[in-house]
Amino acid sequence: SGVGSPLNLTIQNTNKVSRPAGALSVNSSTIIKSDGPASKVIDSLRATNEITIEAWVNPANTTQDGPSRIVTLSANTSVRNFTLGQENNAYDIRLRTTSTSPNGTPSLRTPNGALTTQLTHVVYTRSHSSGVTRAYINGVLVKTGNAPSSFSNWDQSFRLALANELTLNRTWLGELHLVAIYDRDLTPSEVIQNFNAGP
Repeated sequence: SGVGSPLNLTIQNTNKVSRPAGALSVNSSTIIKSDGPASKVIDSLRATNEITIEAWVNPANTTQDGPSRIVTLSANTSVRNFTLGQENNAYDIRLRTTSTSPNGTPSLRTPNGALTTQLTHVVYTRSHSSGVTRAYINGVLVKTGNAPSSFSNWDQSFRLALANELTLNRTWLGELHLVAIYDRDLTPSEVIQNFNAGP
């Protein structure tokens, strides 16, 4: 991000990944995670009570479930601050607020068929003023929900991880071309702008 101290991520087993042009391909089960708490992400998001999760991904198949973790800020399968995951042929997004469970449920799930094995732009936003959550696929709004209240109950010890849960039992396979976390909700026009810019 170029802001503050870098939040470096470490690939647990580099033999499980490869580097096609412009991407990181997760070919078999591993995890890419921060060495310690993702403090600057947590602090920034708690200050605004807003979030955008943006990703360019190419899932390996449409049968991964659990949901399998594409990007997560969590401790295990039961508690998290947020997760973007895959549930078969849909994206499943969990966000912890003072009005949802410690597991970030109820989740916001895209319609079945929204997830394919094609390079896809996925965006999830949450506005603080309204609590409205939105999921976009390739610039198109596909689902809305509601997660009111605040992030004041977020756990400040959680790590940021890609392609698995910290307990190593929610593997996600596929290509990661971009993952970005914003401390505000991107507007629909900004989502389209980022989609048009490409991965």
